[in-house]
Amino acid sequence: MNTSERIKDFFAKRWFRRCLILTGCLLVLFLFRNPILRSIGHYLVAGDELQPSEVCFVLGGNSYDRGLYAAEVYKHFPDQRFVATGGNYPTQIQALDTVMYEAELTKHFMHTLGVPQEQITVLTQSTSTMEESEEILAYCKQHRLSKIAILSSAFHLRRVKSVFENKFRKDGIEVVFFAAPDKDFDADNWWKHEEGLITVNNEYIKLIYYTLKY
Repeated sequence: MNTSERIKDFFAKRWFRRCLILTGCLLVLFLFRNPILRSIGHYLVAGDELQPSEVCFVLGGNSYDRGLYAAEVYKHFPDQRFVATGGNYPTQIQALDTVMYEAELTKHFMHTLGVPQEQITVLTQSTSTMEESEEILAYCKQHRLSKIAILSSAFHLRRVKSVFENKFRKDGIEVVFFAAPDKDFDADNWWKHEEGLITVNNEYIKLIYYTLKY
């Protein structure tokens, strides 16, 4: 077998073709890594334009970012009523020798930003997104609401939307979703920040979990 035949035989080997395809895929991923990573981030951020609603529900979990954006909603719509949810106890707040529900912490922060206390109600029975959807649905039925807003962290909205949208549509309740931005990263640069990497990783895992469980 001459040299050219040996080379031809080498290239014809299955393992070599597989390695070549894998290398090509890795090269494409590397060259287009930024657009791909941006797409991964933007998929999670499924928010709507700010608009008035009968009640804006501020979900528990990140009282600072969500409370800050709730105050922004109030600036646009001064008559907006809010309901802060969250029955967990933020562990950091215990360092101040006090105990406060997430919902209460969000209300406190919103009030310091100018939102009148009388426009903020708290619900403290839920400790997860699914539980919040059930508690909020019961509240909507009790108060005969037809249009509400759900405010949560921007990267959580794809999962939040999957939990709320169909459930509330069945009861004739229109839901819009407000994306509270993170102060340190966004969909265009999340992979450059440790907290962004953790957030996106956690959200995709939770998306899979919610899809399989619910």
